Amino acid sequence: MKFFVATTGSFNYYNSMITSVKSAGLVAVLVFSAGILQAQTGRLGVFQRNFAAANVQTKIEILRGAESEDPRAFGPLYEQSLRYVLSNSRELYTSPLLREIARISIDRLDEGEYLPAVGDLWRLFQVFDETSTRIRVLEVIAAMGSGDERVVEGLVDWVRRQHIVSQGGGRPDLQVLSGAVKALGDLQVPQGFGVLVDTVLLQYPDFVTTPAREALGKIEGAVADLALAAVRNRPLVERRPAFTFLLESGLLSQEERLELARTVLSDAEAAGTGDIRAQEEYRQIRFAAAAVLRVGEYSPATPEVIRHFNQTVLEFERGRISSGPLLEAIATLGAMGNEEAARRLTSYLELVNTYTETDRPYDTQIVLAVIGNLESLGNSLAFDAMFYTTLLENYPSRVRQRAREALRSVAP
Repeated sequence: MKFFVATTGSFNYYNSMITSVKSAGLVAVLVFSAGILQAQTGRLGVFQRNFAAANVQTKIEILRGAESEDPRAFGPLYEQSLRYVLSNSRELYTSPLLREIARISIDRLDEGEYLPAVGDLWRLFQVFDETSTRIRVLEVIAAMGSGDERVVEGLVDWVRRQHIVSQGGGRPDLQVLSGAVKALGDLQVPQGFGVLVDTVLLQYPDFVTTPAREALGKIEGAVADLALAAVRNRPLVERRPAFTFLLESGLLSQEERLELARTVLSDAEAAGTGDIRAQEEYRQIRFAAAAVLRVGEYSPATPEVIRHFNQTVLEFERGRISSGPLLEAIATLGAMGNEEAARRLTSYLELVNTYTETDRPYDTQIVLAVIGNLESLGNSLAFDAMFYTTLLENYPSRVRQRAREALRSVAP
């Protein structure tokens, strides 16, 4: 028993000694690391002081001398050198030495991923419009994943202004524009969604539009909301191309596509103008949105579809459109598959019956389309109107025969 106690005590003693040694080692490591950090900080200060005092040629040598240092730790030096370039930006076009300082600064800030310098990089982009430098700056900003809202907003606004230049007949730098849309994709910022859609719609060369499409696919978040904003944040007469692109882009789920179509249809229905050209554009976007809802058989959009049908009937009766759009509007109502749609088509059949009874001519194809869609809906609400159709001698025989066939589907 005594031997056991002695051994345990000896074990505890040696264990304590080992722990003490380990602790001392850890302290030594920490002291060593702190020494390195302090040494780096001290060297950084030396480099910064010498850079501030040196002439242009020597400044370059100082930056080259710092190439063996950790670029993360020496970020403040390269930020300082970049600010020197910015303070002398008027000489950038005439001074190869100043441009070399800019190049070294950009590359080393990139290597060190020194985020505090993002704003200065963006300032360089704005003051020095040399293509290769701008593209390189965009690459660095994108690689850093800038969270600087001012930089992001500035980049979005810059792309938007290039579009204005292009639309006005000017010639933006397409190489830089391509780099900008790539950067927006890498940054994955929702603020860029609208200008990226515009980039595609303006039909730039493929080396610009292809990265714009890819950038749209990288943006995360409520894409359906962004898509709706991208359509709505433009005059109604200019919405159809954006609407069509977003439907075909693959960015939206089927339900999101249908909801977008529903909202676009509602907006077009509520629009009013005395401008004939604008009226036609509103009409065309209505037809396009209604077609999406018809194919998708999207019954939640029934109120919008009924309003669309009412407007289309009025336009047909006033001679503003041919029968084709009205036939499509009838089919869209039929695709809703519910009682509200059956009720509206039934009331329309009753109106057409009244026209026919009073010798007012009506398009046979339209009457047949109403009958066929009421048959598909199969709601007994239509029975009385359908039965009355079979009795009206003013209808061609094929209309009365078609109504008799449909009666079986709407019988109470």
